[in-house]
This record gives sequence, structure tokens and C-alpha cells, in this order.
Amino acid sequence: MLKRKKAEVAHTYFETIPEIEIDGFTIQAGEMIKIKGERGGKFKLIGLTKNHLTGAQWVDCYEMIAGVPSVFRSFQLDQIKRIPQRGKRGKRVSGTGSD
Repeated sequence: MLKRKKAEVAHTYFETIPEIEIDGFTIQAGEMIKIKGERGGKFKLIGLTKNHLTGAQWVDCYEMIAGVPSVFRSFQLDQIKRIPQRGKRGKRVSGTGSD
């Protein structure tokens, strides 16, 4: 029986960082974002990808269609808009007010 050769891992110039900072807010991978110029679409963030060879950087994400990640898309960093998280509502107090 022949001994198999192990495959070598190719060197890559790409690095993906799983979080980005937009307008002072940190957005983690998996959170929903919007893109300027894309009508009505929501996207799930993968991360910020940098090419160390050329210095280029872009944002990778999945387009969400009917709540399911479907199409892989990439955008420039200046096109990203965050979706504000809703605050928690206070509990309602039920009472008649006659003590």
C-alpha cells in the first residue's frame, strides 16, 4: 500500500476579522447590517477581509432572503449601516391605583 502525501497549506494574503467598528459601535460576525444603496435588503455580517498584498479591504456578508442566508456579497466599508438594537421594554404594572 502506498503512503499518501500530505497536502501543503497554501500561504494566503487574506485575513478576515470577525468584527468591525461603525460610528463608534462594534458589530460582531452574525449580526444584521444594512447597505447604503441596496434597497430593502438586510445582510448578515461575516467579517472585514483585508488583502495584505494590495492593502485593499472589504466587508463580506450573506444577503438574507425570507430570514435565510442565501447570497454571498462583498461591499466597501463606507457602505455599511448598522441596524440599531431595540431597547428592552419595562414591565407593565397592573393595578387599579386605589390603595
